[in-house]
Amino acid sequence: MNSLSPKRVAQALVWLMPYICRYSTLATSKYAHAAYDAKPTAVDPVRAHALEQMELLLLDRALRVGHRHHELEKLSKQLHSRPVIQTGPHCHLIIEPDAFYTHIFSAIGLRCHKESWYLSYSPSTVKFTESAKKGPGWLRLGDHTLNVFGLSRSKMVPFSVCGRHASQRFALTSSEETTDANQLVEELQTILPHDEFPSAADAIKTANQSLWRRFFASSNLHLLQIDDLDVGDLVAQHLRDPTSWLSSTLFGAGGFAKSLLTHLRSFDSGPWGGWATTTTDFFWHLSGGRIFPVRLDNRLFLTADEKFSLRCIPDALVRSLEKGEIIPSLLLSFLVTSVLPGLRALGGSRQVVYYPIMRHALLSALADFPSAANRSVAVSLASDEAAGMWGHRTISPGPTDPFTLIAQSGPSRIGQLIQDYGEMPLKKAWGSLPAFASDPLWQTLCERLALDTAFKDRPIWLLGAHQAQQM
Repeated sequence: MNSLSPKRVAQALVWLMPYICRYSTLATSKYAHAAYDAKPTAVDPVRAHALEQMELLLLDRALRVGHRHHELEKLSKQLHSRPVIQTGPHCHLIIEPDAFYTHIFSAIGLRCHKESWYLSYSPSTVKFTESAKKGPGWLRLGDHTLNVFGLSRSKMVPFSVCGRHASQRFALTSSEETTDANQLVEELQTILPHDEFPSAADAIKTANQSLWRRFFASSNLHLLQIDDLDVGDLVAQHLRDPTSWLSSTLFGAGGFAKSLLTHLRSFDSGPWGGWATTTTDFFWHLSGGRIFPVRLDNRLFLTADEKFSLRCIPDALVRSLEKGEIIPSLLLSFLVTSVLPGLRALGGSRQVVYYPIMRHALLSALADFPSAANRSVAVSLASDEAAGMWGHRTISPGPTDPFTLIAQSGPSRIGQLIQDYGEMPLKKAWGSLPAFASDPLWQTLCERLALDTAFKDRPIWLLGAHQAQQM
C-alpha cells in the first residue's frame, strides 16, 4: 500500500476522536492541557484497591531512583488528583526521536498544570530490533545509526529487551565512523552509566534517569518510568491478596479470564480485526531472553509445544512471576496500570483503537458475571471521562536527532522546545503523521471510511457519547 496523505489520516482521526477537531487549529499546549486534565474515577472498592497497589509500586520505584519522602508526597497527591500515565513509547532511551518528542508533549501538558511528576510505562516485551535498524537496540546520532549495546544480529533479532539471559552494558558501536559522530558518541558515553545491567530494559531505565536529570532539569519534572518487569511485580502484589479482584475474579475459578479473552477475540473477525490480536493469553513465557505466547486451556497456561505449563491459580502465578518465568501481556499490563486504577492512558497510533477495545471487552465480561462487585466496577468504568487519549506521536520528529540538537545547545534547549512546540498549532506539530500514514491497519481503516457508508455512519462505540460530550 502507498502511504496515506496527512489529510486522510487527519479525517480518520477526527472520525475516531471528534475532540481532535476542536484542538487541531489551537496551540499544542491547549491539547496537551486537555490530555492531562484527568479526573479521579468514580468511587469503587476494586478500583480503589488497584490504585492503592499502583501507588505502592510507584512510591517504591521512586525511592529506588533516589527521590526523597517530601517528593513522594507530591507523587501520591498527583496520582490521586490528576491520574495520567504516558504509555506510548516502547522501552527506548529518551533521546530516541519517537520517544523524545512524546516526552516533550507530556512535559507541555504537565507544565500547563504545574505538576511535578511525569509517569511513563514503557513496554519492554519488544525485541532489540523492531525493523531495519530501529528499536531499543539502535539509536540515530548525527548521520549514523549506533548499535546501543554492541550486539551482533544473532543476539538482537530473537531476544526481548526485558530478557535477563545475559548482562548488558552500553557500547554505542557503529560501522560508520566520522569525526562528528565520534564527538557525539564520546559525549553521550560520559552521560550513560558504565555498569553492567541484568537486562537491557534495566539499563535503559537507569540511563534515562541520567539523561533526564542532565537535559530535562528546566522542565521541573521528575521522570518515573516503569516497564513490564515492574508491572510483573505489580501483578504479584495483587495476587498475593486473596481478596483482590485479580485473585478472586480474573484468575479465580469462575471462568472470568476465559470470558474476557472470548470477548476480545470477537473483534478479530469484524471491522476492527487486527487491532487487538490476542497473541498471548495474559502472560508471556520468558525463557533464555525470548518470550513465548501461552494459551489458557482448562485453567492451565501452556506454550505451543507444551514444554511449559502453569496452573491458573494466584499462588502458582505469583511463584512464576517471582522466578521470572512469566511476564504480563499488554492486556494485563493495561488492566493493572490504567484500566482498574483509573489512570488515563496516553498512547499512539494503534493504542487509540486497541485500548478502547480492551475496555469494551472487559465491560462485556463483567456483564457475563454480574456479581455486586463486578456491577460496581462496570458502573465506575462506564463513568470514566476520556479513559484513553492520543498522546504519543502528537509531535512529529524534527530533521535533527534529539541528542545532536540538545548537545549543541545545552539543557536550556529543552525548555525552549517545550515552549516552541507548546505554542505551535497542533496540526502543524503533528506534521505528516508518519506513524499513521505508513501503518497498514490505518490504511485499511481509511479505505473503509471512504468506501463503506454503513461503517462511516455507524455510532462510534469506541468513544461513546458521554466521552465525546465531555471533550
